Amino acid sequence: MTDSVAFAAGTAAPAAASSPGPLLSLRRADEAIGVACTIVIVLSITWGVVTRYLFPQPASWTFEVAVIAFGWLVFFGAAACIRWRMHADVDALVAMFPPPVRRAIFIFNWWLLAALFVTLTAMFVWQAVIAHSIRVVVIDIPRSVVYAPMAFASLLMLVQHLLLKPWASGWQWQPSSEIAL
Repeated sequence: MTDSVAFAAGTAAPAAASSPGPLLSLRRADEAIGVACTIVIVLSITWGVVTRYLFPQPASWTFEVAVIAFGWLVFFGAAACIRWRMHADVDALVAMFPPPVRRAIFIFNWWLLAALFVTLTAMFVWQAVIAHSIRVVVIDIPRSVVYAPMAFASLLMLVQHLLLKPWASGWQWQPSSEIAL
């Protein structure tokens, strides 16, 4: 039973499972970075609007900062969503198969995602290396500053994926974790 179902049924969920811990902890660093990126996006766009309408010269850097922060938000948010199993599962068709076929599909999908996260990490590391000498237009920083955090977030996605440990349950397929209304 999931924690929210256990809570709704009146049973107590384990303390470790019900409390994710403080946001500013190493375990939830991806979420904290996502929150910081959201704040940066809101503040930079707000500052861009204020300077455009209240000052003679608008701040030209606000768009680039918001775009970079949005890219980081997407990747670090994706890493957090892997830990919480919040990515979409389209398992209606898989649920109709017999258990051995479901298990084979589950194992294939798990390895496919692991390969994707390794590939994303390698590609963003390579992109950070080759783009280090190229500067971002307005804020004049190396493009590696843009791509290196995405490589780190992709590595975090791989780590979160590995921490799900499907082999601990014998590679048993589980239906989507959505709660019926």
